[in-house]
Amino acid sequence: MAHKYFDTVSHAAIYSKFRPKTPDALVQRIVAYVSEKIPGPLEVAVDVGCGSGQSTEALAPYFSKVLGVDASETAINEANKKVKISNVTYGTSAAEKLNFQDNSVTLVTAGQACHWFNLPAFYEEVKRILIPGGTLALYGYQLPRPMYRGPTAKDLSPIIDKFYGDTLGSYVQQGSRECYIGMYSNEKYQIPLATRPLQRDDSVYLEQKGTLADLIGYVSSWSAFQYYLRENGEEKAARILKEFENELLATTGSNKKPEETDITVRFKYFLLLGRKAL
Repeated sequence: MAHKYFDTVSHAAIYSKFRPKTPDALVQRIVAYVSEKIPGPLEVAVDVGCGSGQSTEALAPYFSKVLGVDASETAINEANKKVKISNVTYGTSAAEKLNFQDNSVTLVTAGQACHWFNLPAFYEEVKRILIPGGTLALYGYQLPRPMYRGPTAKDLSPIIDKFYGDTLGSYVQQGSRECYIGMYSNEKYQIPLATRPLQRDDSVYLEQKGTLADLIGYVSSWSAFQYYLRENGEEKAARILKEFENELLATTGSNKKPEETDITVRFKYFLLLGRKAL
């Protein structure tokens, strides 16, 4: 079974608020690959492990019908709260047992999610539901690279790395490391569809403006932090977030509040593409 890291409403809401939206440049790269073998109009896209829907809605301009599925009912409830796009719908489904007919789906995506799946079972389901020539796209992003843009620019990346690797180190699960650090380089992410070699694209990045408060909210959405919270309680979890905040503020030299301290954050993406035989 896929892991359920959104079993509390609060975590699903945090994820929805602070996780980055999938860059259009990445979606365009996926669509271009799909279109090499399948002439338009493109019909059905399924986003597996969709969470609160940031990755799902990015597909809407390119497909007639887009469905986001996730094992967590609370994540799907969060997605349904904000969906306003007529060709996007959401539902609960395990990645390893997808409720779609054989040979019915043009594209399957999994954004920042497949490292939690039972991959052999997921791959079998993908092969079953994809139409001939259909595409599976797996993608994610590395740890964020935040920069303070005050009077003197400061790279805050070392603080992120320390919080992830040291403060939360024993709470970080292997799947998370394979994504954030390994960029899906492990052999098990080599999509076992007919097309070889597997296509890979590491060229896309997203840069967005925000505040230190946004960055703190983002790290609180990490599965490792949520695991720390469950194991140690709210008081200790709040303490390590406060220490993280204090270190950020000290490094920037800002005398403003976190929500008033502006930063720019870069997310570097990686993408793997495979195609079912025609």
